[in-house]
Formats: sequence, structure tokens, C-alpha cells
Amino acid sequence: MDKFDRIQQLHRLFSNRRYGIPLAALAEQLECSKRTVLRNIKTLQQYDAPLDYDASQKGWRYDHKTTNRFELPGLWLTADELQSLSLLLNLLDEFGPGQLKKELSPIESAINKLLTARGIQPNAFRQLIKILPINNRQLPNRVFQHVSEALLNQKQLDIHYESYNHTKTKRRVSPQRLIYYRENWYLDAWCHLRKNLRTFSLARINELKINNKKSKKIDEATKQAHFSQAYGIFSGTPKHTAKLRFLPSVAKEIALQQWHPKQLGEWDGDEYLLSIPYADDRELIQDILRHSPNVYIEAPAALRKKVQTKLQGALGLLTGKRILV
Repeated sequence: MDKFDRIQQLHRLFSNRRYGIPLAALAEQLECSKRTVLRNIKTLQQYDAPLDYDASQKGWRYDHKTTNRFELPGLWLTADELQSLSLLLNLLDEFGPGQLKKELSPIESAINKLLTARGIQPNAFRQLIKILPINNRQLPNRVFQHVSEALLNQKQLDIHYESYNHTKTKRRVSPQRLIYYRENWYLDAWCHLRKNLRTFSLARINELKINNKKSKKIDEATKQAHFSQAYGIFSGTPKHTAKLRFLPSVAKEIALQQWHPKQLGEWDGDEYLLSIPYADDRELIQDILRHSPNVYIEAPAALRKKVQTKLQGALGLLTGKRILV
């Protein structure tokens, strides 16, 4: 723990305690000598910290009777906290929208200065940790900015939306939350056209406008129930349960994965059986295809038929011969 961390730790200890803390206890908490604690206390006093020595309790404390709560000047965080924040900012630099990065640049500058003061090189994160986004879609800053503004200000949005199968609709939505999932941004919202909660890909919003009407507020329990019950980003009340049998070549790996919080898994010899509740099969089909030919769909038959159709269609394209199904 360096000098900066000890001062921050002392500040937090004094802020959360009303009674004097003995010097020995402070030295134990900070894992240093009593003399080092006294030096750090003097540093705090130089920043006008309201420190008093309570002779009756033989300990140091903040004078909580002062009118304003004392805070350390500037952005004082521990080295671990600063490194975590710096890493987060660098991750945003890799795959975050440009406008968001621009807004965070003053914070990044302050964090970099404090890291440098501790002898930590901020650029080390860029050299040692690499993010390789594969399936992310290019997202106009305007879309992200308007969606964020409407979400934070609790305003409705009018959007022109194009679905995966290119169906175009005009929607009025009440934003509930933004989700970054599998390299892409999604908006959970109340759809006033469908009268229900829906998830929209920001990359599929062609036009949008903030409406001055107040957003419809959906309580957290309702959102949690809707978006966490079924498989993947296309959630909702589960209508089906997929029963998948994984062959030995991938079974051990699948057994270590969580596809859904309410999944059920069991071994059948050296094969692994996985049951998953789902409402919309689009994302589930993609994941099944990723593991083909090492997975068999035991149920439902309709899901098995859809995957079979996609595989046969792909085979037809590869061989130059369409296969009718």
C-alpha cells in the first residue's frame, strides 16, 4: 500500500467512525508502523482535515460537528480502484461510442495523472490487454446519444425500426435501460405499439426523435421477470423448453457454461443434456448452429426442424445445389 492509498484509507476510516481510533489500531488496519500513520495524519491535516485527538478515548477522529463534510481534494482513490477505472476507460476506447469516449476524456485525464503519480503507466493497459470485437455493428453516435438522453430524462422515443427480417415499423417506446450484450447495444423499452416490453437493437434504428411525453415507468420486478425468464436477449415469458444433447467432444465444455440462470443440466454417460427455457428461438438457433454437428435437439420438434432447414440451406449453397425441405 503506497502513501496515497494510506491517506485514502485513513480518510475513509475517520469518515465512518464517530469515536477516536487508537494509533495501534490504525497501524494494524493500514499494515504499517505507528510512525507512518502519524506522518499520514499530518498530511491529512495539511489538507485541512478536521482531525482531533480524543484524549479520553486515546484515539484520532474527525470532528463531525463541522458544518461541511470533509472530502479530500481532487479524485482520491486507491491504486487498485484507479487501475480498474483506467482499464474500464480503455475498454470503452476499444468498443464504446465516440461521443461517450469524448464525454469521459476529462475523467480519464485526471485518472492518468494520479496513476502516473503512483508510478503506474496508464498506456500499459493498451499494450497488455487487447479487445477484439468480432460481431459488433457500427453504431451512429447520434443514435446512442439520443437514446441515452431519452433514457436519462425519462422521455419517450419515436423510432423507425428495421427488424432482422427487414420488416420496417414505426414505434413509440418508453426507454427502460441500455444493455451491452455480445458486442452490441440494445434498448429494453416499453413498446406502445405492442403494449408490452421489447428489446431493440440500436443498430437497427434508422431514424429517431425524442418525444417530450414522459416515459411509461415499469417497475423493476416486472422488468426483471420479463427479461430474465427466457433465453438470451430476446426474452419474455418462456413458451418452450429446449432439450439439447451434447456429444462427448464438447460435453465437458458445455457443462462448465451457463446459457441461462434457470437451465437444467445432467450427464447421460459421457453426453451432456441441457434444458433451457426460451420465448424466442432466434439467438438459441445461432448458438446451436455454432456447436453443430456436436449437438442434437431432442425437443421441441419445431426447433429441430428450423435448425435442420438452416443447415440444409447452407449445404445447398456450399454445393451449388439447393435442397428442398
